[in-house]
Amino acid sequence: MDDSLRDFAPHIVALIAGGLGTSLGLTYGTRTPRAQAAFLKTKSWVFGLTCLGLAAAGSALAFWIVRSLLAGGATGPGTVQPTRLLLLGVAIGIPLGLPGVVFAWSEAKRRDRASKKRREWVPTKDDRRDYAAKILRQILDVSPRPRTLDATIGGDGGTVLVFEGDIDSKEVERLTEALRADLSDVGFKRVEAKNGTREWWSRV
Repeated sequence: MDDSLRDFAPHIVALIAGGLGTSLGLTYGTRTPRAQAAFLKTKSWVFGLTCLGLAAAGSALAFWIVRSLLAGGATGPGTVQPTRLLLLGVAIGIPLGLPGVVFAWSEAKRRDRASKKRREWVPTKDDRRDYAAKILRQILDVSPRPRTLDATIGGDGGTVLVFEGDIDSKEVERLTEALRADLSDVGFKRVEAKNGTREWWSRV
C-alpha cells in the first residue's frame, strides 16, 4: 500500500465506522421490542417532528465539522484527527438511518391496527369455510403434480379444518406450523387429514 494511502487508512476507517455504525444501529435498534412498544405510544406528528429534528441535527453537525476542518487548514492525515472523522460519520449516518426508522415505525403501526382488527372481528363458520377453500386453492396451485384433494370444516362449530385426499402427515404438520397464527385468528382449533384409511391431526 502507498504510504499516503496508509496514512489515510485510520481516517477512512473512522469515517466509515461512524456512518455505518450509526445508520445500521438506528435501523436495527428500532426493531427491538422496546422500540416497537414506544412507537405505538408515539403520535404521528411527534414522530415526524422527531425525525426532522434528527435529520437537521445530523446535517448541521456534519456541516459544522467540515467547516471547522476547512477553516483549520486540514490538508492531510496529520492535520485531521480520526475522532473528528468518526464524529462526521455519525453525523452523516443519522439522516441515512432515518428511512429504516420510518419503515420500522410504519410496520409497528400496521401490525397494531391488524391486531386490533382481529380482536374486534368474530369469525363465523362461513369465514372458516371460505378460508378452507382458499387454502385448498393455494395448495393445488403450488403442487408440482396433479392431485385429488378436498378441504372442508368439521367438528363442533366448524372449528376443525379437514383435508381429505392426496396429502401426508408431514405436509399437514408443515401447513399447520406455517399457518398457525392465521388458523387461530379464523377460529380453527385443529387440522385433520384423511388419506384412504390413514388419518392424522395436528393441534393449532
